[in-house]
Amino acid sequence: MGAAVLFGVEFFADKVPAFDLVWNALHTFIRVPVAAMLAYQTASSLSPGEQLAATLAGGLIAFIAHGGKTAVRAAVTPSPEPLSNIALSAGEDLLAIILVCLAAWAPWIAAAMALVLAIATLLLMRWVLRVLSSLFCGARTVVRES
Repeated sequence: MGAAVLFGVEFFADKVPAFDLVWNALHTFIRVPVAAMLAYQTASSLSPGEQLAATLAGGLIAFIAHGGKTAVRAAVTPSPEPLSNIALSAGEDLLAIILVCLAAWAPWIAAAMALVLAIATLLLMRWVLRVLSSLFCGARTVVRES
C-alpha cells in the first residue's frame, strides 16, 4: 500500500512543470544512495571486493540515470506549454515499466538497453552542460564588453 501511495505522489509530482525540476533535484539525495544500498544488498553473496564494486556501479548507474533525467527536465521545463513536461514524464514512466518487465523476462536485453540509455544520457548531459556553459560564458562576455 505504501509503495502505491509513493508511486501516485511521484506520478503526479512529475507532471507539474517547475515543481518536477525541484522534485527531481531533491531526489538526488535519495535515489543515488538507495540504489547503492540496493546493489550492496543484492551482491551480499559475493566477495567483499566484488560487493564494493557492485555498490559503486549501482550508485554510478543511478547517478547517470538521475542526472540525465534532471538535465532533460532542466531543458524542457522552461518551455511555455505544459504538454512537453507531461509527455516527457509519461515517456519516462513507460520506459521504466518496459525495463522492469524486460529485467524479469530477458535480463540481457534489459542490461543492453540500460547500457545504451546510460551512454546516450552521458552524451546528452555533456551536450546540455556545453550549451549552459556557452550561455553563461556568453553572458559574461556581453557584461564585460559593456
